[in-house]
Amino acid sequence: MTRLAKITGAAVVPFVTRQRPGGAGYAATFHPAWQDFPSDDVEAEVLKMPEQYYWLHKRCKTRPPGEKGVY
Repeated sequence: MTRLAKITGAAVVPFVTRQRPGGAGYAATFHPAWQDFPSDDVEAEVLKMPEQYYWLHKRCKTRPPGEKGVY
């Protein structure tokens, strides 16, 4: 997204979803377009509700020889 926004000059409009209590669906919120994207605080929304962030992304797919896997 960062690269595409830089190349095209496109506005980046944050869209945040959160699960409602008891699995009663989702609430969605659109925020105003970011003026200074990218910035140093791209994880600000994640930090508001880290328990709902999609943590399944495996960032450390390789390990040094002999090191135990982290997943």
